[in-house]
Amino acid sequence: MSELIAYIAPQNVLPALSDCLLILNSNSTHLHVQQAEDESAIQRHYVLQMPVQRLVFPPVNCHWLIAALSNDPHQSALPKLGSLVVTAVGLCTNHLDLARALDIALAASLSDLVAALLQRHLHDGATLADAIIRTNAQLKGDVSYVCHQKGQTQFMFASCMGRPLFVGLESGLRQICCSNLRLIRQRANQVYAMATGDIVRFGLGVPSLILPDGSEQALHMPAVNKSQNIPHYMLEEIEAQPETLAILVQKYSAGYSLPLPLRGKLAGIRRLTLLACGSSYHAALVASYWFETLAGIPVQVGLSSEYVDRDIHADPYDLIVAISQSGETADTIAALQHVQNLSSARTVALTNSPGSTLTTLVDHTLLTHSGAEQSVSATKSLTAQLLMLYVLAFSLGEARGKLSKDELAAVQQEMLTLPTAVAETLQLGKDIRRWAGMLHRKKNLFVIGRNTHYPVAMEGAFKLREVAYQHAAAFPAGELKHGPITLVNDELPVIVCLPWNQQAQKMLDDLKSVRANRGEIFILSNGNIASVDGTSVIRMPNGLTNLSPIIYTVALQMLAYYCAVLSGNDIDAPRNLAKTKTVELA
Repeated sequence: MSELIAYIAPQNVLPALSDCLLILNSNSTHLHVQQAEDESAIQRHYVLQMPVQRLVFPPVNCHWLIAALSNDPHQSALPKLGSLVVTAVGLCTNHLDLARALDIALAASLSDLVAALLQRHLHDGATLADAIIRTNAQLKGDVSYVCHQKGQTQFMFASCMGRPLFVGLESGLRQICCSNLRLIRQRANQVYAMATGDIVRFGLGVPSLILPDGSEQALHMPAVNKSQNIPHYMLEEIEAQPETLAILVQKYSAGYSLPLPLRGKLAGIRRLTLLACGSSYHAALVASYWFETLAGIPVQVGLSSEYVDRDIHADPYDLIVAISQSGETADTIAALQHVQNLSSARTVALTNSPGSTLTTLVDHTLLTHSGAEQSVSATKSLTAQLLMLYVLAFSLGEARGKLSKDELAAVQQEMLTLPTAVAETLQLGKDIRRWAGMLHRKKNLFVIGRNTHYPVAMEGAFKLREVAYQHAAAFPAGELKHGPITLVNDELPVIVCLPWNQQAQKMLDDLKSVRANRGEIFILSNGNIASVDGTSVIRMPNGLTNLSPIIYTVALQMLAYYCAVLSGNDIDAPRNLAKTKTVELA
């Protein structure tokens, strides 16, 4: 995930930036820095080593800088238009409309777009503060940015339009603005968390809030309690998902998704095999429905540890996708090599780790760019996998002529609404914590779903076993009557993923047998279902069809987390488990 860091101080701030990079321990491979040198703005690009090493910067006196970490070496991260320097992060849902109105390239970066809007208002005579107010009125989506204007060396402006930004005061008169809460907690003594709509001027004086009429108000900067424990990484990473997905959606909607050599071969693909383990296996199962529906292609999902013992028959028209967050999963590497030894099928690695072993074995690589994950449990890396698989599915559908232009536009539009739906799901945390209070002492649980939400139920049960240490079993709802229903009683709760779609009525029929056996039901649904005695309902966000498995996955991640917290478990390092480590923790 892209990160933003801005510094301003009377003294050299480059050493402070180097310290920040070590604290972040990001998986980003490129650092773009716009910095002050000899009274001018110089842009520099650095390729970062993995694991992150301390950078040695040129021996210059740099008193302000704006830095962006990303995995894209080509896209301009910090455009400079005239006297203006801008870097932006997030997702602009009306990006294409604004680009057309400004007569700039449709594939222009978000930073380029914001800079062009600001420059137009400055050209009309507005001050930079007024230009920011006018620009924000034009932007839609979750966008935040920092900008600096030549001649205003004493301060910068930060604008928050959804993507979190934090302004902090450090010892030594440094002031920092960044997008990472953990970083600013460690670096700053006083911190202001910007709310959506806030514009802050920060620099060598007292930071101030820019009001809607353009006037300024001094910021109240609460002191950071250094003794306060950093929240569990798992919760931090669950809550990072709207930001992570927003960055990826922007990248994919601008056309930066599949490498051109792979895109050119999609039309000839006749069959698809997905290989994975653990949470990645559940992502593959969800995606298998998308490939069948959106691409019209036969799909096989192989559990890597079992696949190595199968007699494989693949040909050059098959596409084999090996999925591993770390790119070092031994079973998945062995399954891929098993296919390669027996066939000439085309191969793809889908991973969060550039340069990992898996990427060296395949024809093509798809990187999820979800950022480093410190917790053992996969959260944001899993939802990033799902999003990338969705992009691959509709790209195959487009290449094979399965999707019309209108259908393609609809599936892409749904992708644009995903980050907001995930953010709305996180707002259900209070209700989910209430469920956890009722469920965390239960020794046994069922999690059920239908269609794409059966693999979601599998992932939810997996998370409950992994971090909450509860025996949770997942079933397709229609299979309850074929045996599992005998175990249902008032001591075995049933958690239900029930999106209001064409399978909803079947799900309701399946639940009648649960109630008949006095089972307590916990329903996640966007349908108009009331909570009654023995049945508790949490209302999920509307607006998603194909991508609804992602928000149900996020809700179950939170449930597992809160059950684990209430049980006093080690959240980030569950017993007997360890995350595979390579160039990053992911």
